[in-house]
Amino acid sequence: MAELDYAFIAEFAKVENGKLTAVGASYLDVQPPIFPAAHSFSVAGRIRAPEGTDAIALRIRIIPPGNAMNIVLNWSINPGPETEPYDGKIGFLFAVQAAIALVAEGLCEIFVDIDTVQQRRLAFRISPPPR
Repeated sequence: MAELDYAFIAEFAKVENGKLTAVGASYLDVQPPIFPAAHSFSVAGRIRAPEGTDAIALRIRIIPPGNAMNIVLNWSINPGPETEPYDGKIGFLFAVQAAIALVAEGLCEIFVDIDTVQQRRLAFRISPPPR
């Protein structure tokens, strides 16, 4: 069974040549200059699965505060050509970019599901604009 090894939010993240690169990772607070505003970010991480796994279903659910639109991203991750097994397992790296509307202060929650099972809850606080 596949399991989430780690996941985080970042200002930017990408997977290239078997490596995950992140900038501004694991932040906890966003303060927009005004409401409404837009906020772009990445969700990134690594999934471990038994050797021989061909694909993993990954779903990211983003729930911003203030009755803003919830976002659900679904896709299938396949092992890359550089994937090497270790201890009978293989690693799947992922990085996805998303953008949300900031319309109110509160908590933005991000859920990472693997093969329809919730594995992690990430969150960051949206602070009110400065006065």
